[in-house]
Amino acid sequence: MATQRVNISDFEQNQDAASFKAVDVPVKTSFSVFILTVVEAVCVFYVAAAKSGFILLAAGIATGAWATFLHQDSIRIPVLLLVLVGAMLNLFLLWKANRLRNSPAAAWRKRALTKKERLRTALVASFSTLTLVLVVMEILFQRSLHHTLM
Repeated sequence: MATQRVNISDFEQNQDAASFKAVDVPVKTSFSVFILTVVEAVCVFYVAAAKSGFILLAAGIATGAWATFLHQDSIRIPVLLLVLVGAMLNLFLLWKANRLRNSPAAAWRKRALTKKERLRTALVASFSTLTLVLVVMEILFQRSLHHTLM
């Protein structure tokens, strides 16, 4: 397979794009360039992953120190109470909205809930219930592991 060499002087002498000829590159050369590109990409990936690993390690250490600070009773108990009140308020408001919606006085203006409204209601109810379960589990585990009141 013959290859064609192109000199820079040819490019300088012929300025119009139609005079440029395509250069045939042998398959062996193009395949070896492809292999080297793949190896270089893998190398770049591993270098980036190593750097992100160091960043994740530093973030994990900082988060561990921050979690120790946040786990103090003076911070943990008010946050648990706030979350507990918020979840109970969500469930109360859902119950109240459903009760008002199904009352006889609202029968004349009652319409079917849209799919988006049903999904939002189900998500709020499930997340509020999950929050209540997690708060109870936190209190039980804290009492059994650390022998504290809450």
